[in-house]
Amino acid sequence: MKKIILATVLAGLSSTAALAADLGARTPYTKAPAMVAVSNWSGFYIGGNVGYGWGAGTTDFTFLPSEVDFGDRNASSNLKSDGLMGGVQIGYNWQVGSIVTGVEADIQGSGMKGSSQAPLISVAGSVRGTLISDEKLSWFGTVRGRLGVTATPALLLYATGGLAYGQTDNSADVNPNNGNRFPASISQTKVGWTAGAGAEWMFANQWSAKLEYLYLDLGKASAIGAQIPAAPPSVSATTGRRRTTSSAPG
Repeated sequence: MKKIILATVLAGLSSTAALAADLGARTPYTKAPAMVAVSNWSGFYIGGNVGYGWGAGTTDFTFLPSEVDFGDRNASSNLKSDGLMGGVQIGYNWQVGSIVTGVEADIQGSGMKGSSQAPLISVAGSVRGTLISDEKLSWFGTVRGRLGVTATPALLLYATGGLAYGQTDNSADVNPNNGNRFPASISQTKVGWTAGAGAEWMFANQWSAKLEYLYLDLGKASAIGAQIPAAPPSVSATTGRRRTTSSAPG
């Protein structure tokens, strides 16, 4: 933008000089106006970021084929997660007047993780153990559109939204008092959506800093855990006078 201002000033001075030559009279000297730096958000950009994330989710425990078969009630456990994150972003902006539009993509490493516990309640209403769940977001990325308005030439307020993807690691277990467990885990790359808003400040030529909030939804993950007995029960059988005892999984 500075180049455009400079070219405009030079064109004006050239026109004044040509007019003076045609009239044959001397034109009074007028000092050119001082150049003013004008912020413009158009163009390509790349940068880095660091932040902190908070998450919330629900783990549903469902006994198959039905809760009656195990004598325990289906239940849910609420899980909270949090952790540091950081990465890089790349994008391009277009500015028309005070309106700024753009596209941005980013990739983030994440330390977000959390766990929860809830009581395992029998059909009869007694506490028979503990429901355990863990969750971790290893990394994620987004591809988003941006739409904003310049509150001042150097301050951009914007909304953003688009595609989100990332790797989630989930595990759950039922730890009854009788020692039999039902561990289940799944790790997969999920695709979902994201939306948010932010404010960006151009504090120097070609340099800016921003604060941004993003909400991510990466959908659901499910896994089935098979029963693992802590100690196989003994099965006894008697034939005539001979007694045979053997161990077998229950």
